[in-house]
Amino acid sequence: ISHAVAPLPSDDAPFREPADLAVFTSQIAAGILLGDPARLALFRRSIAAGKVAAIGEATAATLREGGISPDIVAAGSGASVLDRLPARLDGWRVLLPRGEDATEDLPEGLAHRGARLAPVVLYRKTPVARPAGVDREILERPFSAFATTAPSAAMWLFSGATPAAVEKLRATPAVVLGRFTARYLENHGVVRVEIAREPSFSAVLDRLEELAAAAQPA
Repeated sequence: ISHAVAPLPSDDAPFREPADLAVFTSQIAAGILLGDPARLALFRRSIAAGKVAAIGEATAATLREGGISPDIVAAGSGASVLDRLPARLDGWRVLLPRGEDATEDLPEGLAHRGARLAPVVLYRKTPVARPAGVDREILERPFSAFATTAPSAAMWLFSGATPAAVEKLRATPAVVLGRFTARYLENHGVVRVEIAREPSFSAVLDRLEELAAAAQPA
């Protein structure tokens, strides 16, 4: 675990106006909103005549468990949400419940189409202390591939690593969920970075197992 999640006491004002669309970019954002009855009631009134979009099936499942049925379930990126929306969004008011470290590709894409954005920062990721022995494990225990599930996790892994551990990671294939994490690893010299076939942890695990099997001697 690289980060702890801390809910934030965000401003509820964005939920007090009607919205045409709400986009949940993470399962964490969905869970935090659903766990706050007062804020959830405001959200339901705000989106009563609009649509709800979720990025990823896990986010959609969390919303459904809380009684919100997404109208749009996108693959695993802001671009996949935009692909399911009209080319012009002039006059649309869009709620963006999100984390403090959320990427800006989706807001920029929505704004470019004319949408009026109402971001709501619900949580912050705080790096946890690096466990003793992580670098020794990287160097001394053989592994065929590794995965980081977010840009923040990749940054945590590399920023605290010794030079020798960094070199080991750079020479090892990596599997990630999205292009921003892939870009971070590529910019830090990882020679082979693959984006999972679909944006789910099970897809990452499947590919890691394939890479591990391929590395075993015949």
